[in-house]
Amino acid sequence: MTTDDKEIDAKIGREGLTQADRERGTREFRDALRNDPARPKWHLLPPEGFWNDINGTIFWKGRYHVFFLGRRSPDREAIVSGKDSINAREVWLHASSRDLVHWVHHPIALIPAWDGSMPNGIYSGDMIADAPQPTIIVHIPKQGTCIYTADDDMLDNWKWHPANPVITQEKAPKEVTVFDPTGWYDKEEKTYYALIGNKNRTPGFEGDTSSLFKSTDLATWEYVGPFYKSERKWTEEACDCACPDFYPLGDKKMLLMHSHKPYYMAQYYLGHLDGERFIPELHGRMTWPGGSLCAPETLLDDKGRRVFWGWVYEQGPVTPGWGSVATLPRVFDLDVKGRLKITPAPELETLRMNPRRFDGIALADGGEHVLDVRGDSLEIDIDAEYSAADLIVTVRRSPDAQEATAVIISPAKGTMTVDFSKSRQGQAVKFPRFRKEYNDSEKIPESEWYTSQQAASFKLEQDEPLRLRIFLDRSILEVFANERQCITQRIYPSRTDSLGVSLAARGGKVNVRSFTVYEMERVNSW
Repeated sequence: MTTDDKEIDAKIGREGLTQADRERGTREFRDALRNDPARPKWHLLPPEGFWNDINGTIFWKGRYHVFFLGRRSPDREAIVSGKDSINAREVWLHASSRDLVHWVHHPIALIPAWDGSMPNGIYSGDMIADAPQPTIIVHIPKQGTCIYTADDDMLDNWKWHPANPVITQEKAPKEVTVFDPTGWYDKEEKTYYALIGNKNRTPGFEGDTSSLFKSTDLATWEYVGPFYKSERKWTEEACDCACPDFYPLGDKKMLLMHSHKPYYMAQYYLGHLDGERFIPELHGRMTWPGGSLCAPETLLDDKGRRVFWGWVYEQGPVTPGWGSVATLPRVFDLDVKGRLKITPAPELETLRMNPRRFDGIALADGGEHVLDVRGDSLEIDIDAEYSAADLIVTVRRSPDAQEATAVIISPAKGTMTVDFSKSRQGQAVKFPRFRKEYNDSEKIPESEWYTSQQAASFKLEQDEPLRLRIFLDRSILEVFANERQCITQRIYPSRTDSLGVSLAARGGKVNVRSFTVYEMERVNSW
């Protein structure tokens, strides 16, 4: 070990560690991750460490590439020389897959300059869709909007554009907030477009909106104006349009976004373009108070599918040293009524093992049917006749029912709810409804700060059968209903015997025509 190595080890608390110590520590850490009852077995997640926003995604040379924010400290030389502090900051991590199921983690894609010029690291951004070569547009605090390009097959080598930063806060119009960008390339016009910023302060454009810029060379950008106008019938004025993604879907255009307030959420608009302005026609959410799905992203693959992932942050205890998970890959389309159609990627079916099917389950009002099913890594498919009564599907149920998580479909109320109040025994589980800043600014009563349920809008049409696909992977639960709604919830059971599944009806009878369950194969090594 060199003198510099010893000096840096002393600074970061590793002084005196031998190679054997490090190998043993690595093994012990991997074992701890593998044995963490909250760590998913087949969702995409970091091999170690914390990650957050899913950013650029692209299908390139036969592989699905997903980039996401992580945190790293500066290199040894920067710390020893005093050029930079030891503080961790945002970097862009990178994983890829041929089949949407088995993932390879690549070297860090985007690393800050370790010279003090990027004290917060590299923040959110996106891949510029349809660009002639893979191109990332990104926000770097203290600098502005920056561009990186790659020309290798695995997208491991990203080059800093010589014109960076191409858009700065100082040179932007005063109404523009230079922040999380996205972009696309118009092949006919040979023009790059970019949405810059999570808000636009032009009068009349309060609430979530973004600012449109365009360029023919990636270096010089022209301001076009506010991209769209949001309406208070759909979103709160506190909402913003962060981590946006804009793309065609069927005969519509879809704007997908993250909002920071009132709570971290993913939401979207469907609409059309009028020249260079987006006109929203329909709005939907993917997160409701109590949930933690946010910072979404999509790509277009070689099959013409629009594939989605979202970042799902932690809401409970996990082994120190990791945090956050991606949703399952979902495929977006429009249904025959022009609504968003949401389905799990069919590639996930390759993980199915040991199928079991139960037919003709008649549920009486108030009764519970405990199935001969156990597991914390399952896919459950349910086909039920139309009923105005509630159907309750309980997972992670302990034998005495003291610990359980319930999925409740309420046709009469028009809701789909995950009740996690009993998901961890010994406490009434509650997650924040809103962010503290919103509670304070809006003077929300303290009694409304927390919730034990996440409830999504979901309406069955008269006589429409109910079809559920429920994916349970230890601490993450994703419920797809009739291919038009999906709710995502983190749960953290404390009991090792909370593996049961049951069905119940409330407010009437429910006839379950079929209940099929699959165990799911483990993909993550740890």
